[in-house]
Amino acid sequence: MKKNFLFVILLVLLFGCSPVYAAISIKKVAPTFWWAGMKNPELQVLLYGEDIASAEVSISSRDITLQEVVKQENPNYLIIYLNTSEATPQTFNIILKQGKKQTAIPYELKQRKPDASEVEGFDSGDVLYLIMPDRFANGDPSNDIIPGMLEARVDRNDAFARHGGDFKGIEKHMDYMADLGVTSIWLNPIQENDMKEGSYHGYAITDYYQVDRRFGSNEEFRNLVDQAHAKGMKVVMDMIFNHCGDENYLYKDMPSKDWFNFKGNYVQTSFKTATQLDPYASDYEKKIAVDGWFSQAMPDFNQRNRHVATYLIQNSIWWIEYAGINGIRQDTHPYADFDMMAHWCKA
Repeated sequence: MKKNFLFVILLVLLFGCSPVYAAISIKKVAPTFWWAGMKNPELQVLLYGEDIASAEVSISSRDITLQEVVKQENPNYLIIYLNTSEATPQTFNIILKQGKKQTAIPYELKQRKPDASEVEGFDSGDVLYLIMPDRFANGDPSNDIIPGMLEARVDRNDAFARHGGDFKGIEKHMDYMADLGVTSIWLNPIQENDMKEGSYHGYAITDYYQVDRRFGSNEEFRNLVDQAHAKGMKVVMDMIFNHCGDENYLYKDMPSKDWFNFKGNYVQTSFKTATQLDPYASDYEKKIAVDGWFSQAMPDFNQRNRHVATYLIQNSIWWIEYAGINGIRQDTHPYADFDMMAHWCKA
């Protein structure tokens, strides 16, 4: 009895009177961080982890309000909406509590750069130079193959394989582009394309907040933009909202079936871009054109789902704010939802 009493005293001294919690596993947080002082004070944060939907959600910040907690069909997701209208730059905790499991997820609101709203866009006076990064120049052979990524082959003799181009290769040829009279560099998609094959083109994104590591890191992309600006050139990003790659976690483990058109089942688009403007086209023809998939490997986002729309719009804003890009080329615009695209432009 005395030994048991001493053991309890030891536990209290070591851990205090609070219960001992096991951690809740979190695989993804999107966006990875945000900024204080943005014009739209609402922030969506998507959390992905095993069976987290039943967790109680709270935050540690005094000047940020937890506005809404949204559960999906899939118990591995939670979507929270925060009001940051009174928030100062800070790091706070998003706290998930699930019985005896608890996790505090640090989340940062960064200080905006003083000139963040003054980035100059591109217009008809610019000379754009289109670059497919994998095909342009290999400046760093050490990142040609990244352990763990699905396509682990570089072969410049194969038109369908990766060729090894990267951000370093683009940096090394900036003087060449400037000498040509180029004023804007337009990059084909640079976000992660962890697909089993054909990943060189970039149009099947598997993580919207991560640069493809075979090009470099997020920080190296931001440095590339800074270097272009220093030479008087702008940078335009290709963005893909119509679809993603089927290796994207959002598709492999869908938050809910209504995140994708046709409930996540493959239906081929007609590729008819005139259908959307044809007053005599049937509703079925329009639906197949807009909601149909580019290919079975490219699941088509349902942008009428407000959570999907917010996720994609915030991603554009994140790259503008993070890297200081000067413009966006929106891929497959006629195949996306018109109202959502209008809302994206306004945002």
